[in-house]
Amino acid sequence: MASYDAGAVAGLDADPSQASADHIPVKKLSIGSWNLLAKYDEHVLLSFYWAERKLVWEVLHLGVVRKMEVDFEDISQATLTSGDEQQQDRLVIELHRPPRFFKENPPSTVSAGAQEVNYVYTTDFTNGQASTESRHLLLFDAGAVTRDHTKMMHYSGIRLVVEGSGADQKSAGGGSRHGLPRSLGGVHATSAHLRQPPTSSPRLDAIILQDQLKREMRERQARYTGICPVRERIYAAVFDELIAAVARDAPKRGALLQKLYGEARMSIDSYRTVFEMSIEFGGRKLNEAIETKGELAQHVEDLESEITELHKEIEKLTSLCESLEFREEQKALVYEEVDKEITDLQSEQQQLEDLLAVLKLSKPDKKGK
Repeated sequence: MASYDAGAVAGLDADPSQASADHIPVKKLSIGSWNLLAKYDEHVLLSFYWAERKLVWEVLHLGVVRKMEVDFEDISQATLTSGDEQQQDRLVIELHRPPRFFKENPPSTVSAGAQEVNYVYTTDFTNGQASTESRHLLLFDAGAVTRDHTKMMHYSGIRLVVEGSGADQKSAGGGSRHGLPRSLGGVHATSAHLRQPPTSSPRLDAIILQDQLKREMRERQARYTGICPVRERIYAAVFDELIAAVARDAPKRGALLQKLYGEARMSIDSYRTVFEMSIEFGGRKLNEAIETKGELAQHVEDLESEITELHKEIEKLTSLCESLEFREEQKALVYEEVDKEITDLQSEQQQLEDLLAVLKLSKPDKKGK
């Protein structure tokens, strides 16, 4: 399989700033686990806006155009595998940063009855794959990506590597011109790791980013308070954008912000670890409390049963005491009656003794007669 760097063999007469946009129909677009097959010619388009230095994936769905947009400086490398009549052309694009997402607004009418199409920021319509995956795979019809396209990509600062059966022909065609080597990436290679802002006004960039943040929070139903993983991911992306914007104008300040952001993330991770450990500790204590509660409940039932039995025993003893008291009271009454009779008998005996004594004194003595 032949392979070459398109920058080493391209001609020197191309001027991307004066070129018109090129649109190439895509047969299949794959980003991570997200795949899209084109059902008709203009269903999926790969557009090169040479003057604006933008690469755009355009998808027409239900009459509405959704697109992903990256700057040429965001492209790390592009690898083109040229096919033959039986095989399709294959283009693999590696990105430094995730693309921006737009959707088409209803067209507005301008002067002379013409309509102007507007695009607004929107969320990632690839199920989050384009925001996390840097590798984009595109399949075209054989010969869809021509030698002119490869030349324009090179002169726009895109590092392109061509492989496959068509590499020799394209290499020969490109070398028939001056054949002078050119440094890879051109004058824009030094800023390939930075994204150019969508406008030239930092204030407008901040306003657009703020609007996009609000829209993202609303569309993804993120919570503004409490623990919310969705809000955490959105804020992380916003911080990355802000740090990159600051680093573009002041690299030292951007590095300091990146360090502070890393320290903040470490603190948040530490708090998360403490939180998770506290939840685990609380769960463990809750299980122990449930087990202890069960044991205590059983112990309480045993004590209540014992108390009930003691109450029954108290009732029995109370009844016995009452019966004994009644019997003692009856015995006391009997004793009182007996004592009264004895007292009466004793009193009668005393009276009789007194009477006998009187009678003895009143009776004449027989010897005195």
